Amino acid sequence: MSGVRLLRAERGSFTGRAGVLDDDGHRDEVAAYFADMARPFGVETGPEPAGQSYGEMAKALVAAVPADEPVDLLVLAFSVHDMWPGRATATYLSHLCPGAPLSFALCDQGSATPFTGLRVIRAHGARRALLVVVEQASLPYASAAPLPAGHRGVALLFGGGPDAGAEDLRQYTGVEPGAVPGLASAAVAGLSAGRDARVVLSDALAAVWPGPPEHVRVPAGQPTTGVWWHLAGALDASADVVVLGDYDHGLRYLSFAAVPVRA
Repeated sequence: MSGVRLLRAERGSFTGRAGVLDDDGHRDEVAAYFADMARPFGVETGPEPAGQSYGEMAKALVAAVPADEPVDLLVLAFSVHDMWPGRATATYLSHLCPGAPLSFALCDQGSATPFTGLRVIRAHGARRALLVVVEQASLPYASAAPLPAGHRGVALLFGGGPDAGAEDLRQYTGVEPGAVPGLASAAVAGLSAGRDARVVLSDALAAVWPGPPEHVRVPAGQPTTGVWWHLAGALDASADVVVLGDYDHGLRYLSFAAVPVRA
């Protein structure tokens, strides 16, 4: 498809630990797995694994897809691994989603991962596609990377067609902080030109380029789901298009997307 439009959205916060960890036997297996994986690096793990399973979180979010509107493609995007190692979560979610869609899991791109998910959706040419963005906030070992403040997930159902409007993506790699303002100004201006647009910036991007005061700045604490959480609540927005911007300080990825939210 040449463009996609946001049709429906579901978002949710989750508390406690994954249900799978309530089983003593499985919890012990998970603890042993992470201990084995961390030991060669001299990293100690905690005795009691907590955290969330993306399969369990996203199962609730797939409710965004009506049973009579089957999906052709499902993309799962995350940065922090979940607490059910070895599970093919994207395949599991395909089984739950109407249409049993082809599924992909994307990771290791930091906050750029959901933007790449949109790129996959556009390139695939699906009639309907579901982007699931999730992050969980607990690891069984110390991590240098800051963890999210809470367990959150967002499911975004996109549809294409001749009236879907233009969906634009701009991603830049190897961007040092000093180069962000120039690229960000040009990208937002280009994506907003001629459109009734709302611009939403992650806290990481706003730290190096706050932009004009009318831009929405997402609170800190949810590095992967932050701007997408806001997009999920924008279906009733006054704007026709939501322009999302994010910057990953560690990986030096700068990403933008313009998503139509009204027909």
